[in-house]
Amino acid sequence: MTDRAVTRRLARNDADVSYFDLRPMVVGGFRFMGRGVVPIGKPTLEGYSAALQLASDAHEGSPYWVADLVSYGENREDWKERLSQAQAITGLSIDRLHDLGYVGRRTPPTARLVAPTIEHARAVAKLPDELDRLDWLRKARAEGWSVRDLRLNLQAARRAKVIEGQAVLEGQYRVWLADPPWVYGNRPPSGSGSQEHYEGMTVEALCKLPVAAHAAQDAVLFCWVTAPMLYEQPGPNDVIRAWGFTPKTGMVWHKRRHNFGNYVSVRHEHVIIAARGSCTPDRPTPMIDSVFTSELKSDHDLEHSEKPEDLRKIIERLYNGPYIGLFSRVARHKWAHFGNDARLIQAPELEAV
Repeated sequence: MTDRAVTRRLARNDADVSYFDLRPMVVGGFRFMGRGVVPIGKPTLEGYSAALQLASDAHEGSPYWVADLVSYGENREDWKERLSQAQAITGLSIDRLHDLGYVGRRTPPTARLVAPTIEHARAVAKLPDELDRLDWLRKARAEGWSVRDLRLNLQAARRAKVIEGQAVLEGQYRVWLADPPWVYGNRPPSGSGSQEHYEGMTVEALCKLPVAAHAAQDAVLFCWVTAPMLYEQPGPNDVIRAWGFTPKTGMVWHKRRHNFGNYVSVRHEHVIIAARGSCTPDRPTPMIDSVFTSELKSDHDLEHSEKPEDLRKIIERLYNGPYIGLFSRVARHKWAHFGNDARLIQAPELEAV
C-alpha cells in the first residue's frame, strides 16, 4: 500500500488501518512501525539501548512534531481550504491542534529540552518573557513538579507581585468594564478549575467593593457573567445594584472554545450592560450587534478567564471615558485598572470576609 493510500484511509478514520501498513524504520535491530516495535533476529544490548533511546525521545518529542507541523500548515495560505482534511489524520480536535501550534510557537528548542512535558510548556506559554518561561520550566524539572504544581506556583508568584497602581481604587469613572471572579456553591461557575488560576470572590464580598463611591453620577457598566452564574440568587444582579447601577440590556460573546457543562457544551458568555443615571452611548450609530465573536483564530490565545479585546474596542467605539477596568487581566492604554487579582483589590474592611 502506498503512503498516499494509507493517508487517505487514516483521514477517513478507517478502523482496519494496521500499523503494519506504515513504512517501518529499523534502529538497533528493531523494526519500528506505527503502533509497535518488533525485533529482527537477536539484537545486541547496544542496539536495544539505541532503540529504547529513540522511543523515549519520540515519546517526549512527538507532541512538538505535531505542533510544528500544525504551525507550518496554518501558515500555508494555499492549503487553507483543505488543511482540516490533513489535520483529521491526527484524530485531535481543531481546538487541540490550534493549542499545540500556539504552544509550539511559544516554546523554542532550549525550552523544549528543559520542559518535563509539553503540558508544562503549555502552562507557561502565556508568560510574555521568553527567559521567564525558560526559568519556570527549569524549576519545574529540578523540583519534579507536576503540571498542577507548576500552575499553582505560577499563581502564587503572581499574587505576591503587587501591581503598581492597581491595589487602590481612586478617582471617578464614567465607563466601567468588570470581569468579576465569580464563585458559587464553593465551585467556579465554569466547572473548569478556574480557582487554580485566580482566587474567586463571593457575591457578598463583591457587593462590598467601593465601586459606587467612584462611579460618576452618569455612568455605564459592562459586566461579564458566565452562563450558569446568570441565574444565581443572590447573584450578578445584586452585585450590579450594590455598585449603584441598574441592569438595562446585554450582549453575548460567541466563543470558539467549548466549555463542557452539565447540560450543554457552553460556547457563549454574557455581558450585562447597566447604567447609573443617564448614560446612553455617545455614538449610538451605526448600532452595535449584541452578539460578537472574537477576532482571534482561537480562544486558546487567551489566558484562563481572559476576555477578548473586541468588547473593549466596542466600548471605546460607543463611549468617551474616563474608562476603568475592574479585575483586568491586562493593562490597556487609556484605561485605569483596579486589580488583576482578587487579593489586591479587596478594601481593608473586606479582609475578614
